[in-house]
Amino acid sequence: MSAATTTERSRLTTLLDELAAGAPVAVGIDLTHIPSVGERLARLGPRWLGDQFTERELRELDGVRNGSHATLAGRLAAKEAFIKLLTPQDDFVLHRDIEILRASGGAPLVHAHRSALAAAGRRALTSWSVSITHQGDWAAAIAVGTPALPAPGPVHTHHTQEKRS
Repeated sequence: MSAATTTERSRLTTLLDELAAGAPVAVGIDLTHIPSVGERLARLGPRWLGDQFTERELRELDGVRNGSHATLAGRLAAKEAFIKLLTPQDDFVLHRDIEILRASGGAPLVHAHRSALAAAGRRALTSWSVSITHQGDWAAAIAVGTPALPAPGPVHTHHTQEKRS
């Protein structure tokens, strides 16, 4: 098993443990048409990329399959899924404030900054994970997050005595 798979499995296990403990879950999903991303890139050029991605993401995308349209579409789908996870109502979350990077081994890793981090704070989300997939002309992503669980308090037990007659 690769380090990325182990890391992703560890994050998912943590999220599942939190769910089992009763933590509410937030979910976002997105589907992006890969050829449309290529068309947008051809029409709007590097400036559009700079509006969508941080410098660190752009450097990494240059090395990932030469920044292919499928990779770009997957990263954009992950950003949109993360925005939906945050469910901003009066908030505006910028794509550049959500950084999708690769963990060692290739699993996607989300870093929330500025507007995204503020929206996550308002939702009390402290743990999240994202998964990206590609099939044919489509890229899809799902984001799952949970808030911090309250610290466990003292355990109270209630014993009753049976009355014997």
